[in-house]
Amino acid sequence: MIVFEKTMILAGKDLKLIKDGYVAVENGKIFKVGFGTFKGSAKKRINAKGFLVIPGFINAHVHLGDSAAKELGFGKKLLDLMKPPNGLKHRFLRKTNRKILVSAIRSTLRDMLTNGITTFVDFREEGINGIKILKKALDGLKINSIILGRPKTYMDEKTLQDNLASLPDETLKEALKILDMADGIGLSSPNEYTDKALQQFSKICKNRKHKKLLATHVAESLETKKISQLRTGCSEVYRAVKWLKPDFLIHLTHPSEEDLQEVSKRKIGVVVCPKANSIMGVGFPPIKKFLKEGLVVALGTDNVMVNQPNMFEEMRYLLMYLNVLEKNSSTISLKEIFKMATQNGAKILGLDDVLGIVDEGKNANLVFVDFTMDNLAFSHDILASLILRGRPENVKLVMVEGEIVLDRVGWFKIGR
Repeated sequence: MIVFEKTMILAGKDLKLIKDGYVAVENGKIFKVGFGTFKGSAKKRINAKGFLVIPGFINAHVHLGDSAAKELGFGKKLLDLMKPPNGLKHRFLRKTNRKILVSAIRSTLRDMLTNGITTFVDFREEGINGIKILKKALDGLKINSIILGRPKTYMDEKTLQDNLASLPDETLKEALKILDMADGIGLSSPNEYTDKALQQFSKICKNRKHKKLLATHVAESLETKKISQLRTGCSEVYRAVKWLKPDFLIHLTHPSEEDLQEVSKRKIGVVVCPKANSIMGVGFPPIKKFLKEGLVVALGTDNVMVNQPNMFEEMRYLLMYLNVLEKNSSTISLKEIFKMATQNGAKILGLDDVLGIVDEGKNANLVFVDFTMDNLAFSHDILASLILRGRPENVKLVMVEGEIVLDRVGWFKIGR
């Protein structure tokens, strides 16, 4: 057992601040969290005074595949960059050497760990090959990965306009193989498939012996919203909710009131990517409306080619932009923002029994933030300082399921 003592902790679902406490870790789990001194025996005791222990960040939506394409096509429109199968990103992925893709993804994985991201959800392009590339990049790295794949073939415009066809047999077979290799399916948009095809994706994900996750991007831009309306007479959100029945939705930047009501009624989680949306110029999600409707909202960083995965920046950006929009410095609670970067992601993924919280029995995915550093010292509000001032260099120790993956302090002499 390892015990970290004399430390600050954001503990439990309510993020209660323990100012002088301990976290005991054993067999990859959090054994005990408490005030004062741990009374039991321990193999190793560490004086962590001056540090804040937080749950590892959960990046609930990222595209790691384009890590080798940073700022490629900067300033271009969303569909020119991202629309499958021939957006700039997809052409880049097809032509780029596999070793380069693996190396670039691995670089991003290491970077995520250094800024406290211990779990990520990746939307995998390029079918089975894309999944193999990510798994190769993950080899030997300890980080929780949720991989959502998708077939590499898409329906043509005429088929989509008719909106009658089922998935071609080859595409369906590929989807089933993907489910054998991945944690589920993450679609680019309902716009890429007919109603029947969306129903088929839903059926194969939900009828398997071990249920797989299903998610899709929706209403990311006014343009994608318009395409759905003109082609089918329905919104992307309506088609996703009615036919796909996903576990969660990505973006939802431009929902109608009816869309929001449908999502809320079905208790579907939403992952927002506010910084990436703003870089792409597509808008800012109506987060206040989401919360008013009772939606569970999590944070993601989206495509690495346009936005570096950094949950400190994502939380800070969300807070500042909302305050500007509402002309109010207390538009949203700091705890709500922090939950979006941690426990809400776990809840959306159905993993809240093991992830997202510093509490007894949870997996020991822990991040130690150094509050003695100049940018955080003398704080009068620990959570406010973490969100407003926190930087990756403040992360000094990262633990994933009890294994030390980063040690900048020298407590374990790993990853320095």
